[in-house]
Amino acid sequence: MLSPRVLMISAAFALASPVLAEKAPCPTREAGAAYPWQDLTPMKGDRYAWVIVDVDRTGRPIRCGVGDNNIPDPDMRFLLCNAYKGDWRAPPASTGDPDVRTIKRRTTMIGYEHAMADKKARKLWFRQHPDERQECYPE
Repeated sequence: MLSPRVLMISAAFALASPVLAEKAPCPTREAGAAYPWQDLTPMKGDRYAWVIVDVDRTGRPIRCGVGDNNIPDPDMRFLLCNAYKGDWRAPPASTGDPDVRTIKRRTTMIGYEHAMADKKARKLWFRQHPDERQECYPE
């Protein structure tokens, strides 16, 4: 026989399940896109690079290069391109697009001051938008 405690916990899960199922799905975002609270203005300590990526019709990267940037370490620029080639995907090509397209994206690696500003802005944004769920915006 089940104990009353097990029955109460089971009942609580059963009642909570429909509520959890009714949550709206999280908004879709492009990998690396800024969150709504983030300030894109460059700040002291930030590193940036224009990443130029050739993609196939499906949006998969074929080649990658780094354009204008302030990243002094060539190994870091190499790793940045590898991250794009491994994790990032462009939107699929539309009818009439060439087989290989060139996409240009500005990437910012934020410094300490920018990270602290983003942390403060995140808290404020969620206070101003109580209907938004934090799990939709992982840190």
